[in-house]
Amino acid sequence: MNGDESATSLKNMGNLAMGRGDLELAKTLYLKAIQADPAYMPAYYNLGNVFRRQGNDAHALRAYEQAAVLAPDDYEIHVNIGVTYQRMMQPEQAIKAFQNAVELAPRALEPAFNLAFATGVLRNRQQRHAEAADAFRHSLRFKPDHLDSLTNLGFLLAAMHHNAEAEAVFRRTLDFHPTHAETFNNLGNLLNEQGRDAEAEAAYRQAITLWPDYLEAHANLGVLLKRQLRFDEAEATYRRALVITPDEAHIHNNLGNLLVDRLRYDEAEAAYRQALRLQPDHVEAWYNLGSLMQTLGRYAKAEEAFQQTLNLKPDHLDCRMNLGLLLLSLGRLTEGWPLYEARHQIHGQRENPVGKEILQWRGEPLTGKSLLILPEQGFGDKIQFCRFVAQLKAMGAATITLVCTPPLEALFRSLAGVDRLMATDAGVTFDRHDYWTFILSIPLCLGTTLETLPATLPYLAPPRERLELPTPHLPPQGFKVGLVWKGRPTHHNDGNRSLPGLAVLAPLWSVLGVSFFSLQKGAGEEEAMVPPQGQPLLHLGALMGDFADSAAVVARLDLVIAVDTAVVHLAGSLGKPCWVLLPALGLDWRWLHGRDDSPWYPGVMRLFRQATPGDWSAVIAEVAAALANTMHQRTLVV
Repeated sequence: MNGDESATSLKNMGNLAMGRGDLELAKTLYLKAIQADPAYMPAYYNLGNVFRRQGNDAHALRAYEQAAVLAPDDYEIHVNIGVTYQRMMQPEQAIKAFQNAVELAPRALEPAFNLAFATGVLRNRQQRHAEAADAFRHSLRFKPDHLDSLTNLGFLLAAMHHNAEAEAVFRRTLDFHPTHAETFNNLGNLLNEQGRDAEAEAAYRQAITLWPDYLEAHANLGVLLKRQLRFDEAEATYRRALVITPDEAHIHNNLGNLLVDRLRYDEAEAAYRQALRLQPDHVEAWYNLGSLMQTLGRYAKAEEAFQQTLNLKPDHLDCRMNLGLLLLSLGRLTEGWPLYEARHQIHGQRENPVGKEILQWRGEPLTGKSLLILPEQGFGDKIQFCRFVAQLKAMGAATITLVCTPPLEALFRSLAGVDRLMATDAGVTFDRHDYWTFILSIPLCLGTTLETLPATLPYLAPPRERLELPTPHLPPQGFKVGLVWKGRPTHHNDGNRSLPGLAVLAPLWSVLGVSFFSLQKGAGEEEAMVPPQGQPLLHLGALMGDFADSAAVVARLDLVIAVDTAVVHLAGSLGKPCWVLLPALGLDWRWLHGRDDSPWYPGVMRLFRQATPGDWSAVIAEVAAALANTMHQRTLVV
């Protein structure tokens, strides 16, 4: 037997061993074949196949490359070199190998397919998504049913928000691979993002049917059910996911969010803390724990959790803003104002909404300068913070332009320090000013503290012509109290801040000598117009077209009793006595903690706080007693 015959025989025996799955014997025989004939290419090629099946890609690559040296025109060797580079996560080298194969066999399917697929992988890694999608589309021309090409293309199209094509690709994938659970899950995610909840749910459930322990599909279904307020089903889904994989921190975090929505705060805290035991650097679990602690009034723990969140992710905007709100609520204004600025990015406000030619004011001297003040947030915020205009004028500002929303225009004409008032609901082109600022950013620029709040009252007044209009609904005599028991339903904390209904105020009706008037606009108006029998109430909300009308009504009252809405700020700005009913949960930062007055409205505002979440009865009983005492004191004076 000569050397060539010996190498061939050894190679053939190696092939038989490979067929039986005896990779070690096959490797030994191929190595012996190479010893018998170091120039015998098939032995190197097959040895590369053994190494690749054993997961030893580096050794496989060396064997294939030696085979390529011996047979440089064999395109299949170059294909295998490319595939090995792919497995080694080196797409650039894989592409070079596939290009060599295509040049050697331009009509062969396998090299062309692999070149297209490898190009897609590389372009995707380079964040060149459109090119990656084109490459995967090209690969599917050669293998229309290739699962990885279909999956990658669908992902890319979904990420680029090419929803129709992405859906078509996912459905084509299922035509070829009807039992592929991951594609049902991916389709569910795409449909979920489009708000096609029923179809998304069906896709997630099909994924779970095909793969009952598919954790991601359970988790995604839970998120969908929670969003639909199907809390029992969502909780069951999350708990099923935790049976499958008890150590998944993000599922414990999602369960915590659900339990917060169900007001099961102790269980929610336990879920967040379990997530953090499993993954101490879980950013969202720290943030959610901080938010829960803030809601529950455990402020030191909330601050600690928020700080930990920012240690892990300094650019966590929601955390920066909410830590700012927490510090503001604790009276630590100079610490809170800078963090509160994160609201602009969260709410999508432009960094410079007025053009580069006007500089953002950051506290520079204003003497002789013009300043443009832009509105933000709700009516109550604008009423509360417009007080700073007079202070800015006193600092020497030559011209102050205040932009407001139309319902505030007539009222804000009474504000001192305003040179020009602009009312608009939409973006407009502004005249040249030296500086601009958002209205809620002014105290940051001024370094405002509780001790330096501009709190001279009143700083607003109703237009004289509206005060002079006859109001036959308001009797000239008696003690007149305006009531607001509901806020805007879309407010994030309205479920806590608003009263369930007018009947909750029933204890007030027994206080003698008081006339009650509804100031409700929108929510609560229907109830106000037809109050329950025995509740003496006259509805004035229909008389109030804008805030100047509201101010004219409030000015004629002796007292306003209201939940936390814009009306309390209106009353305070007018210097009108106002009693504010505050919830235990989700308390707004501006009411601070542990006090029954407000430094924003000194001498006129009294705060009545819930002791137990959801229990308004004790609050209203306290208000009724205070109202009775007020009437008693009036009797003594008379």
